[in-house]
Amino acid sequence: MANLLSPRHVATSLIVGALAAGVLAGCAGSSHGYLPSGNRSLKHRANGIPVTPGFPDLGQAPLVPADPSLAGQPVPFSVLYTSDIHSRIEPFADDYYYATYAGKGGFARLATKTAELRAQQPQSVLVDSGDYLQGTPYFNFFKGEAEMRLMSMLGFSALTIGNHEFDNGVDDLRRAMGYYNNRPVTSNVTFNPEFASRYTVVKAGKLRVGIFGLLTEVDGLIAPPNFQSATYYDPLATARAVVERLRREADVVVCISHVGTVPPWADEHERDHADEHASDAASSEGDHITDETIAAKVPGIDVLVSGHTHVMIKRPKVFENNGERCLIVSPGFGGGFLGKLDLTLRDGKVEAYQNNLIALDRTVRPDPAIEAAIAPYKARVDSVVKEVIGTANGDFKRYATDAVESALNNLIADASLAAARTLDPEVDFAISSSGTPRNHILHGQVRIEDAFYALPFDNKLVMMTVDGKTAREVLSIQRRPNERKRHAIAGATYMVQANGTIASIKIGGKAFDENRTYKIVVTDYMAEGGAGFAMLPGKTRRDLQVLQRDALIAHIRVKRQLMPEVGRIVARNR
Repeated sequence: MANLLSPRHVATSLIVGALAAGVLAGCAGSSHGYLPSGNRSLKHRANGIPVTPGFPDLGQAPLVPADPSLAGQPVPFSVLYTSDIHSRIEPFADDYYYATYAGKGGFARLATKTAELRAQQPQSVLVDSGDYLQGTPYFNFFKGEAEMRLMSMLGFSALTIGNHEFDNGVDDLRRAMGYYNNRPVTSNVTFNPEFASRYTVVKAGKLRVGIFGLLTEVDGLIAPPNFQSATYYDPLATARAVVERLRREADVVVCISHVGTVPPWADEHERDHADEHASDAASSEGDHITDETIAAKVPGIDVLVSGHTHVMIKRPKVFENNGERCLIVSPGFGGGFLGKLDLTLRDGKVEAYQNNLIALDRTVRPDPAIEAAIAPYKARVDSVVKEVIGTANGDFKRYATDAVESALNNLIADASLAAARTLDPEVDFAISSSGTPRNHILHGQVRIEDAFYALPFDNKLVMMTVDGKTAREVLSIQRRPNERKRHAIAGATYMVQANGTIASIKIGGKAFDENRTYKIVVTDYMAEGGAGFAMLPGKTRRDLQVLQRDALIAHIRVKRQLMPEVGRIVARNR
C-alpha cells in the first residue's frame, strides 16, 4: 500500500476552512440519480449518452473442456453473491436508521463467511453485481483503492460495473481497477483502452461457470463527461448474444446484472430507501428493460444476480423460458447480507434450488487479515471524520412527504446558499434535489462523517442566472419523476395548490417578480438537467468549485447549534 497516504487521496473536505475565501476545489461532480425513464426506441436527451445498436465484439475467453463425468448426473453448485456494497468496508452503525441493516456487514465478516461456505461447497462462485464503490468516506479519500484491494483479497470469481463506479469518471475507474487482481466483466459496456472483459468462464470444481455482466441504461444516470471513452450497448441484445456463446462454452450461465429488478417492497423503509434508484422500474408496465425483461426474453440464463435497485429477494423470482428455468436473486445493499443460492444441476438445467440471505452480524467473526488490511485506511479516515463540528437539537431526516419537506435537505439547501453567498452576496435562492440526502443526521453531536454519509457524492455547486419564467419553473419542479419526496429550497417560500401549481412565491421575503432575473444555486447534476430540471442546461452558469458536502460541513461549523426547520413549502388541500 505504498500510496496509502499520498496527498491525492486526501478528501476535499479536509480544506473546508478555505470556503470563505472561495478557493475550495473538488473532484468532478457526478449524477447521483435514479433509474431513468427508458424505452425500447432508445431515444435520449440531446446531451445524454447514446446507446450503440446491437452488441459489442465479445472476444474469446479461454476454452475450458467439459468434464464428461457430469453427463446425466445431479451436480450441486452454489452461487455466493453481493451487490450495491457502496463502499461499506466497515459494518453499518448499530443505530443505523434502517433497522434491517443496523450493525451488519463489513468486509472482514464477509471474508470469514465466504471462506466458510466455500470450504463446505468447493463447487461454488462468489460474484458481485456492481456499485461496490461510492457511499462512504473510504471512497472519497482513496478513490476505490481500498475497495478493490479488499475485493481482491476476498477472491471474487467475477464482478461487474455499476453506475456509481463512474462517479469520478472512466480514468479514475481505470486507476481503481489497477488495484484489483482480475478484470471486471462488462458485457454491454466497452472502454478505450480496454480494461474489462465481455464475459468469463471459471471452473468451480468440475463445473464450467459462464459469467457475464450488464449495466442499466445510463442516460440521465451518469453524467456524460464521466462516461467518456466508454461505449454503451443495448443490454437485451447483448445478453442474447453472450448467452448464445456461453451455452456452448459453459455448463451453467450466471448473469451479474446492474440493470435492476422490479422491487417487491417489504416495508416503508425499504421502499423509501430505494426509490431514488428504482423510479419507474417500480412498475412492471412500460418498455423499460428490467432484470425481469432479461430473464423472460433471454433463454439460457440459469441465475441472474440483480443489483442497482437495492432489493432483497429472499424467495427467487422464477422465469420459465422454452423449458429452461432462470432464477433472479438479490441481496439488498451495503453488504449487510451475503446471498447463497444452492442449486442442483443436471445436464445444464436447474432441477432444484434453495436461496438464503445470511446476515453478516456480530455472530460472524471478522477475518484478521482483512481487518489488518483495513486498519491503515481506517486510521487515515478516522483522523479526519471523527471531529465534532456541531450539535443537532433534533433529528434531521433525509425523507420528505407530500406535505412536509426534509429537514436535512433544507439544511443542505441553506448550506449551499450560504456557500454561494460568500462568493456572490446577490445569490437569491438555492434548491437541493429530493434525492440528494443519503442518510439521516440524528439528535446529538454532529461529526464530519455525518456530512459524508449524508452527502457521499462529490457534486459541486453551480450558480445559474435565469429569467423570472425559468425561476418559476425551477420552483415548480416539486420532485424527481415518479418520486414522492420534495426538493428543498433556501431563501424562498411558496404554496403548492391543490392542482399542483405554485403561488404566494417569496424570494428573500419579497414578492416574486417574473420580470427580473434571479441567481440560483443548484448542483452540477441539476445544472445538467438531472432530477427533473430540464429547463437549466444552456442557461448562464458559474461553476463554484465547491463541493456541496464541503458547504454543509462549513455551514455546520458556523451554526454549531442546529434546529430542524420545515414549512418553507406549504401544501394546500393535498
